[in-house]
Amino acid sequence: MLKLSAVFPIHSTNRGISDVFFSVCKEWQGPELKARMVVPSCDRECRGPNVVEAIPSFLTKLYYRSPSLPIIKTEKRFLKDFKDFDLAYLWPGISLDFVKRVNKQNKPIVLERVNSYQSESKRILDDAYSRLGLEPQHNVTPENIQDEKEKLKLIDFLFCPSPIVAKSFQEVGVPEEKLLVTTEGWWPDRFPNYQSQKPPQDEVNVLFLGFACVRKGVHLLLKAWELAGIKGTLTIFGAMEPAIAQTCSHWLKRPDVVQFDYAVDYSFAYRKADFFAFPSLEEGSALVIYEAMGHGLPILTSPMGGGGVVRDGIDGIILDPYDTDAWVEGLRKLSNSPDLRAQMGASARKRALELTWPQVAARRKEQILQKMKIK
Repeated sequence: MLKLSAVFPIHSTNRGISDVFFSVCKEWQGPELKARMVVPSCDRECRGPNVVEAIPSFLTKLYYRSPSLPIIKTEKRFLKDFKDFDLAYLWPGISLDFVKRVNKQNKPIVLERVNSYQSESKRILDDAYSRLGLEPQHNVTPENIQDEKEKLKLIDFLFCPSPIVAKSFQEVGVPEEKLLVTTEGWWPDRFPNYQSQKPPQDEVNVLFLGFACVRKGVHLLLKAWELAGIKGTLTIFGAMEPAIAQTCSHWLKRPDVVQFDYAVDYSFAYRKADFFAFPSLEEGSALVIYEAMGHGLPILTSPMGGGGVVRDGIDGIILDPYDTDAWVEGLRKLSNSPDLRAQMGASARKRALELTWPQVAARRKEQILQKMKIK
């Protein structure tokens, strides 16, 4: 049996990206692979026999006064007994010095990548903000890029959540044999009120769910929505980036555009929607895509947004995010055809049921085991 030690360097919950970490690792508890998870701290519902919290609960307030202290403490706890494990599974946010110290143990290192190679992310985002006449508002710096470049020299394998992410690393010289192309996943039991049939309505409800920001192309969706002239509502569900509020205020004031702040229970937003629109410019593999498909929603998205999961013409429609005419046509096509929505929605639901976390984790486990045999 392979013993894997995994590290996630920020406070962990059962939502967002830390939920990906736990969803994968908690499934790796079998006769072939067993994972131990090291985190600085976590919510009560994340705790378990294979979870190690590096910071004692009575000291969390003290440690979190500094952004770096929880990471330092977590890395130190990981290294304390790494000699008892066979391989390391590292997540973004850990320091370069830590990766160097793990590398000196001469054991395989698997690194998780959430998004594309950072120089590619920077190029895409710089261009997006420039088109809006704004200074770039992201945290990808030359120092971040160099840090990632150095880490890539030290690791053995890289989990890439989509083919586009994998391609971004291939293009900067990462050998193909290092890249483990995978997906993200979802938990159907968190959405128990799924409805396979929806009563017909005179107007459609088009949903965008997530952080409403330039990176996710919300401004492009708003522009296409105005031009499409559809009888219905565009629902934007999630916190809004100031850049979107500033540059899109005229669209956001339209009576057929509504915006809700993020809520922990957002399943009702999926249930009320007729299809999901997601023109993301820079992405790994968005968790909301899996959830929307799981709710039987057709997907109108970009290649980045689709994340290698949405099948064009089967589960939805994939379009260049900057092709406004194509987005207008796509919005109209799905809005005007209940039969097409039903057909694509059924395919999306079936596809999503193949991408639950137990299935995704099992496939990732096989990738690791296969690489360990080769190595």
